[in-house]
Amino acid sequence: MDGRISHIQKKLSVQLDRQWTVEEMAVECELSMPHFQKLFRKEANDTPIAYLNELRLAKAHELLSDAECFDRIKEIRVRCGLLNDSNFTRDFKLRFGLNPTECRHGAWELDQSTPPNE
Repeated sequence: MDGRISHIQKKLSVQLDRQWTVEEMAVECELSMPHFQKLFRKEANDTPIAYLNELRLAKAHELLSDAECFDRIKEIRVRCGLLNDSNFTRDFKLRFGLNPTECRHGAWELDQSTPPNE
């Protein structure tokens, strides 16, 4: 993989709450915007924004599935950089087959049904 794309992928994954633009990503990689978009799509098989949104949804799912995480859904959504509530709910359901509340309740129910380690 091209090192510039690998670099921006790592940076995106640790700065999910930042509202990245494609232009900012291209500048970070020291590439023109058209060249960056073409190279990113070639290397990641996705557009930069779609890739970032997938990272954000995956992190939100990870946090919502963690029975030890007691943050409100809104806090998780914002921490993951997903600012629009209805888009988040729609995209989450499309990606994971359940809405964020159902995911959260499922994690808590599973935790309650699992016997503690003795």
